Amino acid sequence: MLERVKLERVDILALIPHQGMSCLLDTCSSWSDAALRAHTAAHLRPDNPLRHGGRLGVLIGAEMAMQAAALHGALTKQTMAGTGGYLAALRDLQAQCDKLDCADYGLLQIDVLREQVDSAGMVYGFSVHSQPGDLLLQGRGTVMFERVAAGAGAAE
Repeated sequence: MLERVKLERVDILALIPHQGMSCLLDTCSSWSDAALRAHTAAHLRPDNPLRHGGRLGVLIGAEMAMQAAALHGALTKQTMAGTGGYLAALRDLQAQCDKLDCADYGLLQIDVLREQVDSAGMVYGFSVHSQPGDLLLQGRGTVMFERVAAGAGAAE
């Protein structure tokens, strides 16, 4: 993976739509034209907004990964100008645990790899690993770009 400048949380918040506690990424250690590696301790925070019944399910790792994909899209300018995107599908999910909020996992490593991009959207493969290196979750996510109607927002 080609090393780029490390990004801290404040940098990430400036690039993705997820703000405040909804942003689940703490740092980005490296990125290239096709891939990005991020890290987080959000899974250990008791005030994580995605906790349900006091726990954080493993599928929240997919949300972390797709936020990393959004960051990668912003960094590589692989988004449609003037539009947002939305998660359209998760596929090939393989969970190796049932929850993420385990102190033994330490800092989570999130890797995303852009597999496809076109005018309609992007597909990213992803994996979430514990700090000791155990695979916790992997899969693929499809992000579709929102379309801006012709003339939308134009002054009348």
